[in-house]
Amino acid sequence: MKKFVIGLVIIAMLLAMPAMVSSDRRYSGKNVQITTDPRYDRNPSLICASDGTYWLFYTRGRDNTGIRDGYNPDLDYYDICYRTSKSIKGLQKANDNIIDVTYLDNAQRDVAALQASDGTIWLFASTGLGPGSERSVYFYTYDGTWSMSTAVPNTDYAAHIDALERNGEIWVFFDVGYVLKVTFYDGTAWSMPIDIHNDATVAKAIVEDGTFYVVWTTPSGSSGIYLSTSANGNSWNTFGPIVSWPGATNWDPVLIKDKSIFRLFWAPDAGSEGQFITMSVSTNPTDPSSWATPVKLTTASYNVNNWWDFWPEPYKKGNSIYLFYTSERNIDATERTDGNIWMLKLSGSHEDSED
Repeated sequence: MKKFVIGLVIIAMLLAMPAMVSSDRRYSGKNVQITTDPRYDRNPSLICASDGTYWLFYTRGRDNTGIRDGYNPDLDYYDICYRTSKSIKGLQKANDNIIDVTYLDNAQRDVAALQASDGTIWLFASTGLGPGSERSVYFYTYDGTWSMSTAVPNTDYAAHIDALERNGEIWVFFDVGYVLKVTFYDGTAWSMPIDIHNDATVAKAIVEDGTFYVVWTTPSGSSGIYLSTSANGNSWNTFGPIVSWPGATNWDPVLIKDKSIFRLFWAPDAGSEGQFITMSVSTNPTDPSSWATPVKLTTASYNVNNWWDFWPEPYKKGNSIYLFYTSERNIDATERTDGNIWMLKLSGSHEDSED
């Protein structure tokens, strides 16, 4: 009990940095299971459209085994699913939808969604190093109906992806052969990819005040999480490792800006402790010494059982941060089951209690 209380105090302090910026912040610690299908659901991507509708995208394995005992979810083919709701809370009871068009021979395990300034929803997909003979980055667009998939040029053998819009351009980040790259679409054509860094994978990007911030890990995950920045997308500076979890490999980093605070979430894999979600914060992200001691947000083991919690997807709404992620835990967090999408509300106030 004492360890649990101390953990909540530490998390509350991290959520309020620096100098307790918001006295009404609190850590609720309530995990909510979003999907329940017996197949393997993973890799959430959330957007809030201009009409206030939340779109939660994720991928669902086609193998009905679902549980990682004799089944390898990294080698499955996936369908792209999504839910829509006018509230974040409503996503739990929303219907599953599938992008029901003809798929190419691409595992499409990883997805990244955005809404462009013209209102069009873009959904990007890649194999994530899964199977398939057509291994480019592909995208679908939605303006009332879903388009057929279209390849992003010069992205053959792309592994993991992320996407965002900046100044009316669509930017896609991906790695090929563990070289992190970026390409952009200016409304007419895609640019030639630009190299960001070697020995880099599983990158996620944000734009703040015109600057790109991209967090990534190495192919082994052993040295920690790195940060690359650029003012124009052409010239890049890299810092780090900025954080790591001792004794673990470090995966699935993602960054958000919360007022003056950068919050970094990632998924260390600590063997018998399982793979769990953790968080660190900084107000000066390019300085590795500025990052706070990381705090574990989920627990991925119980007695001799352990499981994976991974692919965090944070979303900030008002004074709340909602963390979507993949978990193999059962409802009681005592043993491993199939992968599902879960949500953890990290902070909040009375203003957004309806979600």
